[in-house]
Amino acid sequence: MKTIKYYIKGMLLLLVMVNIGCSLDENPYTTTTAPILFANEDGVKQALAGAYSPLRLIYGRQSSLLLTTSGTDIFQHGNDGDWELDQYDNDLNPAQGRVDRVWGELYQGVSASNSFLENIEGVTFLDEELKTTYIAEARFLRSHFYYWLTMQWGDVVFMDNAANEVNTNTTRTAKETIWQSMLEDTQFAVDNLDWEAEEFGRITKGAALQQLAFVQMLLGDYSGAKASLDAIINSGTYELEPTFADVFDYDNQINNEVIFSVQYTNDDVYNGGGNRGHLFFTPNYAAFNGLEREASQGGRPYTRFRPTEFFRNLFETNDTRFDATFRRVWYYNVDNYSATVNYNGNNVAVQEGDSVIWDIQDVNGNVLYQSKIAPNRDDMHWGMKKHDDYTRSSANDKNGFRDFFVYRLAETYLLKAEVAFYLGNQTEAAEALNVIRNRAAASGTSLTNITASDVTIDLILDERARELGGEERRWMDLKRTGKLLERVQAHNPNAAPNIKEFHLYRPIPQAEIDASTGGMQQNPGY
Repeated sequence: MKTIKYYIKGMLLLLVMVNIGCSLDENPYTTTTAPILFANEDGVKQALAGAYSPLRLIYGRQSSLLLTTSGTDIFQHGNDGDWELDQYDNDLNPAQGRVDRVWGELYQGVSASNSFLENIEGVTFLDEELKTTYIAEARFLRSHFYYWLTMQWGDVVFMDNAANEVNTNTTRTAKETIWQSMLEDTQFAVDNLDWEAEEFGRITKGAALQQLAFVQMLLGDYSGAKASLDAIINSGTYELEPTFADVFDYDNQINNEVIFSVQYTNDDVYNGGGNRGHLFFTPNYAAFNGLEREASQGGRPYTRFRPTEFFRNLFETNDTRFDATFRRVWYYNVDNYSATVNYNGNNVAVQEGDSVIWDIQDVNGNVLYQSKIAPNRDDMHWGMKKHDDYTRSSANDKNGFRDFFVYRLAETYLLKAEVAFYLGNQTEAAEALNVIRNRAAASGTSLTNITASDVTIDLILDERARELGGEERRWMDLKRTGKLLERVQAHNPNAAPNIKEFHLYRPIPQAEIDASTGGMQQNPGY
């Protein structure tokens, strides 16, 4: 099957002619490139792929993962780097590099989408239906980038046309006004896209409906959001994979549960920076005796995120998502390794291929006992399997090839439970939650059945954690449900002492404030 990866490859070949900007005053296409890209149908496809390309910068990359994963109730920082996004300390300020990078990458996406929409208007050689499809995709993308921008920063600079000249007269537009524009863009995509796309990885009606539901929820239109979600569920286009593990099987990335995924390719030349999600949840296991880096054990460790105790204890014993999510056991893998180690008072001989025996310590570093289950502390913590990529040429390769799932049907049910709860229909909310939980139960068992009286927004957020943990959702989920402060203070010991109301919004990058002649204001507290 040809996928949109093919066209993104082609777009990368044109980068010598295309200038995709990373800030508000850089235009995405120079005036000399537009005639080249929009002179024929293949060029139009390449230009549309250019609007898709910034998705690779915000899904599976370090900065965006930090802004969506750190400082939440289910992940705290590991041993390396960028602690301020978890600790909410004074280093989380307008000069913070990760915040600045994601801001620029999102506006790169907005600019690319706007440029495509402006240039395609003059194209006359395309079939009108195909042209409308392309416009719908670009409008979806513009809305998608603005979802991130408004969730992270609130009121932001709004642009709905191409930046063809330097513009420093920038001011912020109310997020509610931007949400209305996002609603129009995404509704246009729903109305003009089919359930199946020309290539896998292109935006479809299902993806547009899921995004529409998010926007409708921001605007308080829960009935509309429920209708959007029901349309996906009842379409017959998607179905849950038989098991949770099946969803994340590397060899099963094109499956019936995926509604929209960001495409990566196994060709290093055209993969850009690749999906690097495998790096950031992996602890520095190779620092311990008998271990060296190995792709099947997590590969190269950047140790940015470790699961909180709350997250680790959130699963029932027969919930298959637990083992499919967490890597808790490592195996000695140094060639011909052998040693004698203490295992709870006994001297035990271990060798290459055996489970690693770990010292479990208290908060003061005193050894309590030994276990074959890894500890969960800064210098050695549990990993995450969702982002595993065994196809890299070596364990040290950063650039992975796994596609990044943005929308999948399991989340559709979780969103349906949420909007049903807001509408006062707890029975329907419980039924939607139980669909997901029934899939998660080990064969021949069942998880605790959720009843109408059980349903609260916290229970729904717990279920979202079990199903979606580590998938670039959590910070924005907690923010939009009004639970960020409460749940972070309760479950993240690194963040609890410092997080305050103003942390509900990220700092506007100082470079943008300094460059603005329009009086752009900083978010309060920074």
